[in-house]
Amino acid sequence: MQLAITAIAIIAGMAFSLTVALFVEELIFGKVFRLIQARQAVHVRAGRAR
Repeated sequence: MQLAITAIAIIAGMAFSLTVALFVEELIFGKVFRLIQARQAVHVRAGRAR
């Protein structure tokens, strides 16, 4: 049981660390989420054209 709790804590900590890192990167550079949204918009527009 202690091993499971430890594993969950490690996974949650890594996920939190990744989230904070992406947020800070977005504040500094501001390009990652715009690129992702631009790709989704292109796919949506291409789907409507068909």
